[in-house]
Amino acid sequence: MTHTGRNDPCPCGSGKKYKNCCLNRSGRDSLVENINISKARRDDDIIPVDSVIDYGQPFTDAAFFDTNNVHDFSGTRLIYSLILNPHVEELAHKTVRGFLNRGKEEMDRIINADKVRSVIEIMRRNPDPINNEPLMKKLVRDKEQAVPMMLRELREPQNDSFVELSARILHRTGTNYSKDIIDIIKSGNNRRAYAISVLCVLLGFYDNDESGNLLWAYYHYMKNTYPNDTYSDGPLLGLIEIRDRKRQKASLN
Repeated sequence: MTHTGRNDPCPCGSGKKYKNCCLNRSGRDSLVENINISKARRDDDIIPVDSVIDYGQPFTDAAFFDTNNVHDFSGTRLIYSLILNPHVEELAHKTVRGFLNRGKEEMDRIINADKVRSVIEIMRRNPDPINNEPLMKKLVRDKEQAVPMMLRELREPQNDSFVELSARILHRTGTNYSKDIIDIIKSGNNRRAYAISVLCVLLGFYDNDESGNLLWAYYHYMKNTYPNDTYSDGPLLGLIEIRDRKRQKASLN
């Protein structure tokens, strides 16, 4: 059975993270698991700067991908899917808005905000997921102002929602921010394992000679350091995206 990490979407389908849903509703066994949880699986999982050692040159052949699999269910896998299929969330937003009034006041603030900083502040306060689509569209439209702000914020500790939305917005701009993302992953003050895992997903979509080595190192580090969580999915998905892009280019030649 695949392990569900604390930061992953709850398998029950509630839309909440596992730690805020069924993790604490599963009876005595889950309670014991919570009490005895190792440091490597807490919300404050931190990756110190320079702690990720050199794992050598990436050897991402077919055997590697056959023996190293993404978890069936993880937060980073969901973000990867949303990056690949932005139309799905847009359709969901339109559908849900047809019969739900939840978050309307927040949505009005997003739409009517005359300053990018105001939208960034809403983004920092865990916006209602139903409003993600209009928020992302507004910041993509104002990307010249929004992107530098987001990149600065990503260097500092942020909530999961901010990091996830930033990754998706940066990808939607169509600009290669790999140099900035690599710098944030390697030396930023935001050292939370989940945040770095999400940024590793984004990094896989950019062409940069340094990306493969960095993702390879973080994949092995996260897999070895956090064996009971799903952080390693981020760099692995980044490596998968690099592989798929190379295959696509090769097929065109």
